Amino acid sequence: MELYVTDLDGTLLNSDKKVSQNSQELLNKFINEGLEFTIATARTPATVVDLLKGIDIKLPVILMNGVVTYDIHENKYLDVKDMKKDDVLKILKLLKDHKRSAFVYGIKNNKLYVYHQDFQYDSEYNFYKERCTKKLKEFVKVDEYEKAIEGSAVVNVLIFDTLDNIKNMYKSLKDLKSITCNYYEDIYEKGAYFLEIYSSDASKAKAIKNLSNLMKDDKIICFGDNINDIPMFETANEGYAVENAVTELKNIATAIIESNNQDAVAKFIEKRFICGKNIL
Repeated sequence: MELYVTDLDGTLLNSDKKVSQNSQELLNKFINEGLEFTIATARTPATVVDLLKGIDIKLPVILMNGVVTYDIHENKYLDVKDMKKDDVLKILKLLKDHKRSAFVYGIKNNKLYVYHQDFQYDSEYNFYKERCTKKLKEFVKVDEYEKAIEGSAVVNVLIFDTLDNIKNMYKSLKDLKSITCNYYEDIYEKGAYFLEIYSSDASKAKAIKNLSNLMKDDKIICFGDNINDIPMFETANEGYAVENAVTELKNIATAIIESNNQDAVAKFIEKRFICGKNIL
């Protein structure tokens, strides 16, 4: 059997941040015929559950870049990779030194909390505004992060800033072996950059491998568009970059398929089965 795993933003989702009706119908057709299909994304359950409502996904999903594995039917965290307390304190000190706010994610009693302070950039506010009403995530404005996170498993820190400031903070943290730092330009808001920090025990690649072993699959086939998909591509037997993907991912891809606005993932899977290259 083969396990098919796709990223969401820029890959399965189109530019309107939706899974098209055509993609939903194609995926459901093959899932109901036995296709083992799931997603691996930087998003949290709060947005993923709504985005996937039209797809009959039966497997656990991999969220927050592999920080958590989640059961969308039971609304339950199956696996959580939190950061070490000392690392969290170093990150919070860095925020103070740079006089920066951030979104600090903590899980407590199977619920996700996002602690934040006053927003300093429009990109921060836009990020918050899109997500603040979601049921599976609660945003909490705080005076001090240290007190707010007590009793929570801190799993992620997200910082919006200018590219120069992001690079400086990245340099301050990149040598910490127990955390992973990545920075990107927001694909929906050009000129907006963010730094993402989480445990080095977590990655899309590791979570996918664990799921594949659990399902006893022989092969992993994945789809992506951005730098954070590189470890996933390196782990998979086949990795397909959408046409709109970054050059770094295209360079290591098995092949380049159509863009996220052309139902690339669903159409690839359809052709795979029609051509008889996969036996369920």
